[in-house]
Amino acid sequence: MTSSEFLEFYPQFTSFPSVVLNTYVEQANNRFEEFCDAIEEARRLYVAHKLTLYAQTYAATPVEGENPGVVMARVSGAGVSAQALSKSVGSVSVSKSEGSATSGLTGWAEWKQTEFGLQLIGLAKIAVAGGRYIP
Repeated sequence: MTSSEFLEFYPQFTSFPSVVLNTYVEQANNRFEEFCDAIEEARRLYVAHKLTLYAQTYAATPVEGENPGVVMARVSGAGVSAQALSKSVGSVSVSKSEGSATSGLTGWAEWKQTEFGLQLIGLAKIAVAGGRYIP
Protein backbone atom coordinates (compact mmCIF):
# COMPACT_ATOMS: atom_id res chain seq x y z
CA MET A 1 0.00 0.00 0.00
CA THR A 2 1.24 3.48 -0.79
CA SER A 3 0.41 6.72 1.00
CA SER A 4 -1.52 7.82 -2.09
CA GLU A 5 -3.63 4.67 -2.07
CA PHE A 6 -4.36 5.17 1.61
CA LEU A 7 -5.40 8.80 1.06
CA GLU A 8 -7.70 7.79 -1.80
CA PHE A 9 -9.55 5.56 0.65
CA TYR A 10 -9.39 7.94 3.64
CA PRO A 11 -9.13 11.51 2.26
CA GLN A 12 -9.80 13.01 5.70
CA PHE A 13 -6.12 12.38 6.51
CA THR A 14 -4.79 14.49 3.61
CA SER A 15 -3.63 17.37 5.85
CA PHE A 16 -1.42 15.20 8.02
CA PRO A 17 2.37 15.60 7.78
CA SER A 18 3.71 13.32 5.06
CA VAL A 19 6.54 12.05 7.27
CA VAL A 20 4.00 10.78 9.82
CA LEU A 21 1.73 9.28 7.15
CA ASN A 22 4.65 7.58 5.38
CA THR A 23 5.99 6.16 8.65
CA TYR A 24 2.66 4.53 9.53
CA VAL A 25 2.17 3.25 5.97
CA GLU A 26 5.62 1.65 6.10
CA GLN A 27 4.82 0.06 9.48
CA ALA A 28 1.51 -1.27 8.12
CA ASN A 29 3.19 -2.72 5.04
CA ASN A 30 5.51 -4.73 7.29
CA ARG A 31 2.58 -6.33 9.18
CA PHE A 32 -0.56 -8.36 8.76
CA GLU A 33 0.60 -11.35 6.72
CA GLU A 34 -1.94 -13.49 8.64
CA PHE A 35 -4.81 -11.39 7.26
CA CYS A 36 -4.69 -13.19 3.90
CA ASP A 37 -8.03 -12.09 2.51
CA ALA A 38 -8.11 -8.69 4.20
CA ILE A 39 -4.48 -7.62 4.29
CA GLU A 40 -5.06 -4.27 2.54
CA GLU A 41 -8.03 -3.44 4.74
CA ALA A 42 -6.03 -4.32 7.86
CA ARG A 43 -3.20 -2.06 6.69
CA ARG A 44 -5.58 0.84 6.00
CA LEU A 45 -7.24 0.45 9.40
CA TYR A 46 -3.84 0.32 11.11
CA VAL A 47 -2.73 3.58 9.49
CA ALA A 48 -6.08 5.31 10.15
CA HIS A 49 -5.94 4.22 13.80
CA LYS A 50 -2.37 5.47 14.27
CA LEU A 51 -3.14 8.79 12.56
CA THR A 52 -6.22 9.29 14.74
CA LEU A 53 -4.10 8.77 17.86
CA TYR A 54 -1.50 11.14 16.40
CA ALA A 55 -4.22 13.77 15.87
CA GLN A 56 -5.25 13.45 19.52
CA THR A 57 -1.76 14.41 20.65
CA TYR A 58 -1.00 16.99 17.96
CA ALA A 59 -0.05 20.44 19.21
CA ALA A 60 -1.84 22.83 16.86
CA THR A 61 0.80 24.97 15.21
CA PRO A 62 -0.18 27.06 12.21
CA VAL A 63 1.53 26.18 8.94
CA GLU A 64 1.74 28.95 6.34
CA GLY A 65 -1.83 29.68 5.30
CA GLU A 66 -3.23 26.51 6.83
CA ASN A 67 -4.38 25.42 10.21
CA PRO A 68 -3.88 21.66 10.23
CA GLY A 69 -4.79 21.66 13.91
CA VAL A 70 -8.43 22.28 13.02
CA VAL A 71 -8.46 19.39 10.55
CA MET A 72 -6.72 17.09 13.00
CA ALA A 73 -9.09 17.99 15.82
CA ARG A 74 -12.05 17.12 13.60
CA VAL A 75 -10.46 13.82 12.49
CA SER A 76 -9.48 12.99 16.05
CA GLY A 77 -13.00 13.52 17.33
CA ALA A 78 -14.59 11.55 14.51
CA GLY A 79 -12.32 8.53 14.92
CA VAL A 80 -12.48 8.18 18.69
CA SER A 81 -14.19 5.04 19.86
CA ALA A 82 -17.53 5.56 21.55
CA GLN A 83 -18.04 2.03 22.81
CA ALA A 84 -21.35 1.81 24.56
CA LEU A 85 -21.28 -0.76 27.33
CA SER A 86 -25.04 -0.68 27.66
CA LYS A 87 -27.97 0.77 25.77
CA SER A 88 -31.66 0.91 26.49
CA VAL A 89 -34.54 1.65 24.15
CA GLY A 90 -37.94 1.50 25.79
CA SER A 91 -38.19 -1.71 27.75
CA VAL A 92 -35.31 -3.40 25.89
CA SER A 93 -31.82 -3.21 27.38
CA VAL A 94 -28.56 -4.63 26.02
CA SER A 95 -25.16 -4.63 27.70
CA LYS A 96 -21.77 -6.09 26.92
CA SER A 97 -18.52 -6.71 28.68
CA GLU A 98 -15.81 -4.16 27.92
CA GLY A 99 -13.41 -6.97 27.07
CA SER A 100 -15.70 -8.76 24.65
CA ALA A 101 -14.18 -7.16 21.55
CA THR A 102 -10.74 -8.46 22.44
CA SER A 103 -11.51 -11.76 24.13
CA GLY A 104 -8.88 -14.27 23.12
CA LEU A 105 -6.50 -11.53 21.93
CA THR A 106 -3.82 -10.14 24.19
CA GLY A 107 -2.08 -6.80 23.80
CA TRP A 108 -4.95 -5.13 21.91
CA ALA A 109 -6.00 -2.57 24.55
CA GLU A 110 -4.63 0.36 22.50
CA TRP A 111 -6.85 -0.60 19.57
CA LYS A 112 -10.07 -0.03 21.51
CA GLN A 113 -9.33 3.73 21.52
CA THR A 114 -10.52 4.39 17.95
CA GLU A 115 -13.24 3.16 15.64
CA PHE A 116 -10.54 2.11 13.17
CA GLY A 117 -8.85 0.04 15.86
CA LEU A 118 -12.13 -1.67 16.76
CA GLN A 119 -12.60 -2.65 13.12
CA LEU A 120 -9.05 -4.00 13.05
CA ILE A 121 -9.83 -6.09 16.15
CA GLY A 122 -12.78 -7.59 14.27
CA LEU A 123 -10.48 -8.61 11.41
CA ALA A 124 -7.96 -10.00 13.91
CA LYS A 125 -10.60 -12.15 15.58
CA ILE A 126 -11.44 -13.69 12.19
CA ALA A 127 -7.75 -14.27 11.40
CA VAL A 128 -7.03 -15.81 14.83
CA ALA A 129 -10.06 -18.09 14.51
CA GLY A 130 -8.81 -19.23 11.11
CA GLY A 131 -11.93 -18.05 9.35
CA ARG A 132 -12.10 -16.47 5.95
CA TYR A 133 -12.88 -12.79 5.78
CA ILE A 134 -15.74 -11.88 3.46
CA PRO A 135 -16.13 -8.11 2.98
